[in-house]
Amino acid sequence: MRVCFVSSYPPNRARLSEYAETLVEELAKRPSIEKIYVIADKELYTHTQIITKKNPKIEIIRAWSADNPLSIFKVLYYANKLKPDVLHFNVHFQSYGKKRLANFTGFLLVPLSRLLHIKTVVLLHNLGEKVDLRKVNMKPSFVNRAGIMVATKMLLSAQATVVPVQFYAKFIRTKHHKSNVKYIPHGTATYTDHEYMHKEKRILMFGHMGPSKGLPVMLKAFKEITQKNRNVALIVAGSSHPNYPHYLDSLKKDAPANTRFLGYVPEMKLSNVFESSDLVVLPYLTATGTSGVFHMACGYGKPVVASNLPEIRELVDSGASAILVPPGNTESLKKAVEEVLSNERLASKMSLRNLFFAKKESWRSVAAAYEEVYLTLNKQKLTTQPVTAQEEEVFVAVPNTPYPLYEKPQKTKA
Repeated sequence: MRVCFVSSYPPNRARLSEYAETLVEELAKRPSIEKIYVIADKELYTHTQIITKKNPKIEIIRAWSADNPLSIFKVLYYANKLKPDVLHFNVHFQSYGKKRLANFTGFLLVPLSRLLHIKTVVLLHNLGEKVDLRKVNMKPSFVNRAGIMVATKMLLSAQATVVPVQFYAKFIRTKHHKSNVKYIPHGTATYTDHEYMHKEKRILMFGHMGPSKGLPVMLKAFKEITQKNRNVALIVAGSSHPNYPHYLDSLKKDAPANTRFLGYVPEMKLSNVFESSDLVVLPYLTATGTSGVFHMACGYGKPVVASNLPEIRELVDSGASAILVPPGNTESLKKAVEEVLSNERLASKMSLRNLFFAKKESWRSVAAAYEEVYLTLNKQKLTTQPVTAQEEEVFVAVPNTPYPLYEKPQKTKA
């Protein structure tokens, strides 16, 4: 099969680019896939040092630009020219930039592709109907709500829709009456752990920073933590999200002591950042899909403190371990972080549980599931390297283990 994969792509940042690269590299290993054409956005970060993975099956075509509606139509030109067996869109509701018109144009490509008789798959990372718009600096106006509804309808016009959150699939089947929706997990890699000896405890907040991430809440909680314990550091790893290019500027000025802003972290330094941390925090105010950072934390075997949001709670229900706190609640966040940092037994149990969870959601099994979707659309059968029973376990809840699914902070004695 020949696949066209439409997505933002490294060295560009955010907008699902890093996710796209990992999935495409894994898809290229599948036996029935002959070629993958990545119809990607034009490079913005030309000086960023990246690790180049050369695979003759993958060809990257830089065709469109974020926030440029006319350029986005070039996707159709290449899709019609290449005539792939499958056209795969990797999207969320701001994949094509910050401007509504650009994103609307990108979503319109799905029904237009069907008019060209191209088999389409949409990997929909979030549902606009499930996002708290105020938390992403959008007004919950009638116009915005109506636009989201129309955009959702366009995306769901694909022959197959895939979501990385189980309750998204149920919501689409129930509200939008679509039966061609499939749940495939996000995908998680496991990493070789190295022991880092440092005197201080390190809290890691990682990602492309914007209003929904809850960094101000974390900074406030960290300030209170350091009033009791100065032997702790907060590592903020990641740059401002391209949709909010100067978001971090004001936060850096007023950050508490022992807060370190690393900026954008290239791939070759990711392991050092995660492995040298004792705890990963996700104090999100709202979720814009499942959390890739949560999955990375599991892959590195790190305990997690996160906001109690449906997308995060689903991961815990499926086998990951995290202390969940109310979104925006500084006091609960502070207590949960202090509990994990001070309780080595708890942290160890959570780490082991998260490693176990990561192994159940391997990228190999995720790519195999997408291969099956492609083959089904083309009415073909997988004749070699089938999805094994072990890989199929990725679609069900992780079986019972000695490690807790959910850890509650223990009450400290006065």
